[in-house]
Amino acid sequence: MKWKKCRVCRDKFEVELPKQLVCGPTCALALNEIHRQKEYNKETKRLRTEFDSKDAAKQKDLTKTVFNKMRVLEEKKWFRDRDLEPTCISCNKPNMDFCCGHFKTVASQGNLRYDRVNTYLQCNKYCNSSKSGNIEGCKNTRGYKKGLLERFGADEGGWIIDYCEIHTEVKKWDCDELIEMRKGFAKIVRELENEAS
Repeated sequence: MKWKKCRVCRDKFEVELPKQLVCGPTCALALNEIHRQKEYNKETKRLRTEFDSKDAAKQKDLTKTVFNKMRVLEEKKWFRDRDLEPTCISCNKPNMDFCCGHFKTVASQGNLRYDRVNTYLQCNKYCNSSKSGNIEGCKNTRGYKKGLLERFGADEGGWIIDYCEIHTEVKKWDCDELIEMRKGFAKIVRELENEAS
């Protein structure tokens, strides 16, 4: 006589059939329901993952986060390589709360949202959020345009401004393209983080 613990009610029962897992019909039905629920959950998760990978808005958002992090790290490296303290492209102030500031906003020119030429280190709260990028400057700041010219000189700074002004084509991002781009950005982020530590 062989005894086993029931997979459902956990009571001990006498095994009557080979591979018997439960003590009786009630627990057999309950075990069947448990397996059915597990399969349902697994399939739901698979479909949700598949849907998420095809959801362009979600993929844009995920890619934006990684791209912005990459650009902040690249910008900090640019300053570090020149033995300079990082400053905001718009107000020229050193600031610990930096973000990836877009010269041409994502709303106005979404095609440049993942373009390095269009993105530089910017203070997050004042210039980026409060001043909507602070492109032209105000009485207390130089502005993004002047910042590009001062940082890169008239030729290169002018080229950057012209590049961003004329690249107005509409870009429709494909989910697979966004996923691939994000992988590339994430690789650069890891490299920059390793280098900085």
